[in-house]
Formats: sequence, C-alpha cells, structure tokens
Amino acid sequence: MIMLSRLMPFLTHTTLRTPLSRGDFRTTAMQIPSIKRGGAQRRGVLSALGLGLFLFALLLPTLMRAQTVRWEPPGGQLGFNQVSDLALVFENCEPDGDPALPKIDGLQIGRPSQSSEMNMVNMTVTRRFSLVFPVRPGKRSTISIPAFEVKTDKGPITVKSATFTVGDATVGNSGLAVNDVAVAKVTANKDSFWAGEVFPVTYNLNIVRRYYHSIATNVDWPSTPLVTEDWSKPELNEALVRGERYVVLQQSTRAYAKQPGNYTFKPASQMVNLMVGTAGFGLFSQPTVEQRAIESESLTLTIKPLPTPPAAFAGAVGEFSFTSKVVPLTAAVGEPVTWTLELAGTGNWPDVTGLPEREVSNDFQVVQPKSKRAMKDGTLFEGTLTEDVVLVPTKPGTYRLAPVRFTYFDTKSGTYKTIASEPVMVTITAGSTPVQAPAGSGAPVQFSINTPSSTPAPPVLPPAVAPVAPENLPRDPIASGSTGFVPLVTFNLVWACLLSSVLCPLLLWLALAALRSRERDPQRRRREARARLATAVSALRSSDSQPAAIISRLKVWQMETTKLWEVPHAAPGTPLVHACVGRHAPDAASAWAKLWSEADRALHSRENTLPKDWQVRADAALAGVKVPGWPPSSLFAGRNLLPFLFTLAVLLAPVAAHADVAGEAYKRGDFAVAETNWRQALATAPSDWTVRHNLGLALGQQDRWAEATGYWTGAFLLNARSDATRWDLALGLQRSGMAPPELVELSRGDGRHELARWASPGEWQLALVGAALLIAVALVVLLLKGYGRIGGWARPTALVTILLAILLAAAATLSLHTYGPLAQPDAVIVWKASTLRSIPTEADTTQKMSPLSAGSIAVAEKTFLGWTKLSFAGGQAGWVRSEDLIRLYR
Repeated sequence: MIMLSRLMPFLTHTTLRTPLSRGDFRTTAMQIPSIKRGGAQRRGVLSALGLGLFLFALLLPTLMRAQTVRWEPPGGQLGFNQVSDLALVFENCEPDGDPALPKIDGLQIGRPSQSSEMNMVNMTVTRRFSLVFPVRPGKRSTISIPAFEVKTDKGPITVKSATFTVGDATVGNSGLAVNDVAVAKVTANKDSFWAGEVFPVTYNLNIVRRYYHSIATNVDWPSTPLVTEDWSKPELNEALVRGERYVVLQQSTRAYAKQPGNYTFKPASQMVNLMVGTAGFGLFSQPTVEQRAIESESLTLTIKPLPTPPAAFAGAVGEFSFTSKVVPLTAAVGEPVTWTLELAGTGNWPDVTGLPEREVSNDFQVVQPKSKRAMKDGTLFEGTLTEDVVLVPTKPGTYRLAPVRFTYFDTKSGTYKTIASEPVMVTITAGSTPVQAPAGSGAPVQFSINTPSSTPAPPVLPPAVAPVAPENLPRDPIASGSTGFVPLVTFNLVWACLLSSVLCPLLLWLALAALRSRERDPQRRRREARARLATAVSALRSSDSQPAAIISRLKVWQMETTKLWEVPHAAPGTPLVHACVGRHAPDAASAWAKLWSEADRALHSRENTLPKDWQVRADAALAGVKVPGWPPSSLFAGRNLLPFLFTLAVLLAPVAAHADVAGEAYKRGDFAVAETNWRQALATAPSDWTVRHNLGLALGQQDRWAEATGYWTGAFLLNARSDATRWDLALGLQRSGMAPPELVELSRGDGRHELARWASPGEWQLALVGAALLIAVALVVLLLKGYGRIGGWARPTALVTILLAILLAAAATLSLHTYGPLAQPDAVIVWKASTLRSIPTEADTTQKMSPLSAGSIAVAEKTFLGWTKLSFAGGQAGWVRSEDLIRLYR
C-alpha cells in the first residue's frame, strides 16, 4: 500500500494536474509539442509511463486470479440437535440468485444471513461474500454434503463436498449435556384406551432456571394416526426440584385413535434458547444464547378394539346426552310442527355422521331436515348436533311420535349404552281446507317414512338417577313477637332518597353561598364602620373632659369616618373628605366636612377642645347616613355559586371523558385503545377501583391474564365488598395460573377472610380510627359524669360505647392482619416471572440472584433508574425491574 501511494504522483501529468486515464488521450496528444520543447519534460513522461506499466504488471495476477466457492468449515464435528453456523463462501465472486442447495439427509438448514469483506495482503486484494446458514443435525450419524454447482456473476462454479460427524453437544462451556439442562416429556393419563376414546395428552418441558432464556418455536409432535386438537397455550411456572429451580412449561391437547393396535409415536421436539453466558462488559453486556432442540421420549399406547357392537351402533364413542322437543303440541291441519333432536357431549365427533332415523305417520308431510353441528370454541371433541324436522299434518287426530334411540360406547363403563327420547303426543285439529300435495306442485320434499319393524324393539332401560334430598318442611312457630321494618312505598322511597341526597347538599350550598355573598358584599365595610361610628360618638358624649380620652376617641371617629365614606387616604384633609362624602350623599358633604375640620382642630391645636354642639351635630349627621343592607338575592350571583360547580366539574369531567372514550372502544372490540385510555385514567386516579376493574377487562380480552390479575387485585383491595371485584379476582387467579396464598384465601372467603372482605384495608384502618374516637367520647362522658355535669345515663352509655369500640378495633386489627402485606400502601404484585437481584443492574453476573415467581406479594421501598427495591414478609429484600410489577394502590 505504501508503494502504491508513492507511485501515485507519477501517474499525474505535471501540466494537467489530473490522473492519466483512457479519456485523456486527446488532451495528452495536444500537449506533445510543449513536451518536445524540453528534454526534461519528455523524460518525466516516459518515466511515468514506465512505472504505470510496471504497476499494471504487478496487479495483473490479482485481477486474473480464479474464483472459488467453498464450505467453511470444510468438515469437522457438529453437535446433535445443536444449531451451528455453516458458511458458503464466495471468493472474488457473488451468487447469481439464491443458490439451490442439495437435499441433505439428517441436516436441517435455515434461512441464511449475508456478510462481505475485502482483504489486501502483499498487494493481493481478495473479496469474500458469505452466506451463513444455521444448521441443526437431527441424526447421530455422519452427514455428507455432496458436491453441487452454484451460479455466480463469474459463471457456474462447483462446490466441493463436505463431511461432518455428529456428536453430543454441551451447553456452552459448562460441560453439561442438553438433557442435563432441559427435559421434555409427552405423557397420557393411561397406557391403553378404547378405539375412538378421547384422552388427554400433556407436554411438559423442564429447563434449569439459570439457563432459561426464551422459547424459540412451538412444540412439534408428529401424532399421526391420532386425531388431535390444537395444543393449548403454554403455561409458564417455576418448581424447586432437589434444590434446583426449574422453569416448567406445560401444554395439553386431546386425541383419539380410530383403529385398534399398538402405536409408538415419534418424539415431540421444541426449539429453546439457552443462556450460556454474557458477552461484553458492564452496561454493554449481552447474554450469550444458544438455540437447541429438545426432544421427548417416544410415547407408546395400546388402543383396544371395541366389543361386538349392537345393530344400532353408528360409531359414537364418549359421553353423550340426547334431547327431543316438539313445538307446538297442538296444531291445525296445514300448520307446521317442528320436531327438534339434539345430541350433545364429549366424544369422537369427527366420526359422528348424523342422528338416527325417526318414525312418523303417513298423515304428515315431512320437510327435508337440516342438521347443524356446533363445536365448543377451540375444541374438536365437544359440541352439539341439532336436527330440525318440519311436519305438516294433512288430517286431524291425535298422533304419537315414537321415541328416538341413540346408541354409543361409554368408555368409563366399557359397555354400549342406548339413550332414548320420550314419546310425544301431538293433537291435530281440523283446518279450514284440507291440505293436499300433488306431485310436481312444489310441495315440500318428503322423507321415505320408516314402517315399524315386525320384531319388537329392545326394552329401554330407565336412566340412573341419583337420590333426591327430601323437600323442606315448615319449622316450629316462634313464640315471642318481633316487629320488623315495613318497606316504604316506591313513591315515598324515591322522595326520601331525593330529599336526603339532594335537598341537604342544596341547603348547605345555599348557606355557603350566602356566607360568601355577605363576606364579599362591597357595602359590608361601610355598615360595620357606621356601627363603630355610633359607638365612638357615644363614647365621646359620655367621656370626661380629659384631653387624652378625647384625642383617642376622635382618632377612632376619624378612622371609621374614612371607612364609611371610602376616603382613599390615611390622613385626608377637609377638601378630600368633602369630595368623598359628596359622591355618596351630596347634601351631607358640608356637615361632615365641618365636623372633620373641627375634629382636626381639636386634635392638633393647643386647646384640644370641641365645640359644645359637636356631638349633637355628629349624631345628626350619622343618623342621616343610609348604608344599603345585604341583598339576599346576591347569593344567587355566579361568583357565589360557581365555586362549587367549578370544583364539581373539575372532579367529574376528566373521569367521564376517559370512561366514555375507553368504554366505547371496549364495546366495539378495540381493546388496545381501551387499555391505553384506562391506563391514562389510572395515572390520574390510581385509587379508582372501577378504572382498575375496567383495565383488567381490556387486558383479559387480549389474553394477558397475569397482568389483568394484578390490576384486579388492586381493585379488590380498594373495594373488597363489590361482587364485581370478587368475581374478577377469582377469574384472574383461575386464568393466570398464579396462586399467591393471600389472594387465594381472600378469593374463597372462608373463616376470618370472610370478615376481612367486609371492608378494604383502608376502610379497616378508618375503623381503627373510629374505635379510638369512640373510646375518647366514652372517656369524655365519664369525665362529665364525675364532675356532676350529666345524669346517670352516662355510665352505661360509656361502657357500651367502650365495648363497641373494643369489638370494632378487634375486628379491624384481625382483618388488617389477615390482609398482611396487602394492607401496606406501597404493596406490589409481581405479575410475571422475574429475577430478584442484590444490586440494581443486569451487567454484573457475579451478584447473587434468585428467581422471583409470578404472583409474589411484596412492599416497594424505593426506585432507581427503572428498578424497584422490594421487601418481603420473610425479611428478604432485593431489586427487580419496575415493569414486572403492578402497584396495588398508587
């Protein structure tokens, strides 16, 4: 490279100052006369041309070097059921389209990834294009990839063959085999079944917790020749086995075999991602994951043949019920009568072809029946088969619809059973005109009616019925009388509810508005000043002639005068007083100005005396002042009524808006939008149990049952008496698979847990406060009794109050103890399996960690950068990711 950079100046013409190229030939030719003018210039050009030819000779072997396509590695050992990378390397060429690989027995090849690179070594440039295929050996034998031809941009090139041996693969550098880390099993509840019997099949995958990362694919079980349902959704749990924590993945299905025999089914397999270490350091560390295929052992089953069947057996195996319904039982000639048969139950429904034939009189026209098969959602072996036959009577009379019998094989008893419908009597009355159905008239298509057989029908055995408990009988009469509360008439009850819920708040509202109106009345200060002026003048009249007393009372008179006439100055002069009085009472302005001037003279002159008639004139002037009183109608002003309305609107508007938008989204099936709106509402009102209830509904509709259970738990703790929250909690625990003991007992409501469900933890705390207040009231009553302030009723009243307070406090204390950590305001629930760490980071792999099961209840102590520190009832503490938690109150 250094030599190439040194040669570059010689490839540039000194005059043109641009590199020489094929397009520069004409320009170079035009410069020949100038080159000829100097020998030095000619020698420089010849030297540059010589060096260029020398460099081209050096690069020619590289440009003409051959292209190759090969496997890397060309051979070696692959791990059984281990995903490895096998690269098809194109050197100095690229593939022309997708290469067609040959079929390789025992080797599964996935979709490739691409990479390219260019290297220069000793002036030799090599370009490499690689297709990296993920491969997984499925056989413990030597795998050979035959030679094949691949198309490239340089033409077709042959890829040499490659041979690999297959051995046992270890998990990372642990030295453990895959079977030591993960085990899969496919089991049935028995080893033998009847032909056509539906039986459950369970798939269990156990993985050591510290190696588990994620599931890569769905379970694959070649179940032919069984007829099977789809696998259920995976249930992820944890278990402790011999001191080692395992992640347990469980799925189930149902199946049946049509033909008897001994069957050995192929193993079930599933791809899982195992965590074998970390790459990187500190915050930039990432887990190292290996993908392995986990296979179960083969499942061996014996399918027994059915006993010799009766003639009426049509192939149904399982448990079935049979019902018959005729509507109407009385009809006129020509009116249709519908006869409905319904077969329901669990069994080999794919082999059930239809319902048995029926017998009916020739006096009926039979419309072609329509069968309707309805299967339970997500199942193949539970459903109903309904068939409606329309009978059109042509003659009046009473007809007997014979019972219809259905025979099936009961797998529990191992015998054939026949179930039959009850016979029905149908009465046909005469119609207005007889009904005839001539051929080709478009009448309903008729069935060929079965004639009764000459051989007697087998007797129908009565179905087995469990004994019924005797009916309730009247009890003994009650001797003592007890008066009960007579319910109110609906009209009176409505008025009582309206008066108690509307009138009382309305009266309080008007009273508060009146107080606010009086406080904000602009004439209030003038009325108060007038009253104080009257007191000041009376004090001046009754005071002695001491100057000090006169001065103090005159100052009070002047201060109240400024308030009465709203003088905007602390020490006004006579002209200002005259002007201010003139705004309110022009006729009295001169009198008040003269009184003010004489008062000023008495305050600031040497004599400190008032004219003898000053008090009389002051009384007369004050008597002539008329200040408007408080107008009661002002309480209805908007400024006095609006504070309550504004507060009510602020409290109700956001919740209503969120509820309306989210509720409409939920009704139209847009559960994601409903979830978003209810999450926003919960952020503003975390103590609203209805929002938590609704958010759990939206999550449950999306099959996120564990997360829904967390929010339903919070709703239950905020309103434990509601039937809705109790139902939510039971449903969430059932669907999510979580079973925290505290919530399970509260959901059942047995014993002391039934008492605890009478109120929420917050309400029980208020009950404790109420019990303390009751004791305080009882002590006050006893004190008043001790000092003789109240009568003899005080002592028994206080004792009863204390007893009630003790009972209330005991119930509240027991209930709060029953709730346990759920009664803490910072209580949280872990809604998915997580890891409890000693420090808040995932980078340090040497720290102590412990698996944290879904459904764990803890108390949040503090948060740090997306982590929350939890403390548990047993004293344990640690950090967990905040997104794995749901706060139950906040």
